[in-house]
Amino acid sequence: MDFKRIEIIFVLTFLALNVFLLVTYFDKNYNDFSENDSNVQVNFIDEMDKANIKLPKFQNETNKVPYVQTEANDLLTENRDKLSNQTRIVEENGAIYSSILSNPIALSQEKKLTSKDIEKLNDFVKSDQILFGKDYQFFRYIPSGQQIIYAQIANNIPITDGTSEIIFHLDSSKQVISYEQRYVGPVTVQGESRELITDKNAVDILYQNNEIPADTTVKKPVLGYYRTLNLEELSMYAPVWFVEIDSSTDTQAKRVDAINGTIIKSSSIETPASEEKDDSSADSSESSSSELSSEKQ
Repeated sequence: MDFKRIEIIFVLTFLALNVFLLVTYFDKNYNDFSENDSNVQVNFIDEMDKANIKLPKFQNETNKVPYVQTEANDLLTENRDKLSNQTRIVEENGAIYSSILSNPIALSQEKKLTSKDIEKLNDFVKSDQILFGKDYQFFRYIPSGQQIIYAQIANNIPITDGTSEIIFHLDSSKQVISYEQRYVGPVTVQGESRELITDKNAVDILYQNNEIPADTTVKKPVLGYYRTLNLEELSMYAPVWFVEIDSSTDTQAKRVDAINGTIIKSSSIETPASEEKDDSSADSSESSSSELSSEKQ
C-alpha cells in the first residue's frame, strides 16, 4: 500500500475542507453585515417618516468623481471694461465683481421662480452683459433673501460652496436690480475619479448627526464641488453633496463630503445673508463694502 500517496491525498483534502469552511464563514459574516446595514438604513427611513420628515426620491447610485484644481487669476478685473450699462463695484483684490443694472430685469409675479423666469435669466447670463457667463448655470432660488444663484460648472458639476457664483438680487417687485459675481476660472481634473457615497447616504449621515429637524422637507441632494485647499497660487475642490432642508420658517443648506461622509460645518466663504442666523453678517457686509472701489461705465 502506498502510504505516502494516501498521506498526500489526506492532507490536500484537509486543506480543501479548511478553505471551504473559511470561505463559508466569511461569506456568512459579510451577508450578516449587509443585512444589518440594510436594516439600519430602513430604520433611518422609518425614523424620519415618524418625525414627519419628507424625503425626495433618491438616485442611490454610486458615482465616481475626481478632484479639480483652479489657479489664481484676475480675470474679472482684467475683463470688467467689456461690460456696459452697469454701475460696477470691484473689490480691491478682484475676487468679487458687483454690478447695479441700469435696466432691471423684470420677472413674473409668481411666488415661485417659473421656467420662463429662468429662461430670461439664462439669456442674460449667456449674453455679453455677464463675464464668462457661459460657465454658469442656474443653481437655486432663495425667496426669503430675494436671491437667485447661478453656480460655475466644473467638470459638469456645479461649484456649490459660493466661491464661484453669481448672486442676483431682486427688489420687492421681483425685478433683478443687481448682482455679485465670483469666478475661479478654468478648472483642471486632478488624479483619478474616486468612488462617492450616495445621495441617500448623505441624508442618512445628516439625520444621524441631528442635522435634520422634525417636520421638515429634504430637497433632492445635488452633487457639487467645494474648496478644500486654498493657496496663494491654486485651489483644490472635492466632491460634496449639497442638501437643502425646508422648514416652516426658513431653508438650511447642508454639505456632506461625498468621499468620506464628513459633514462640512462651514462654507469656503460666507453664506448669503438669508442663510445667516445672527446679525454678525450685516456688520461684516458693511465693513467689506467700505473697502470697495466704485466706478461708472
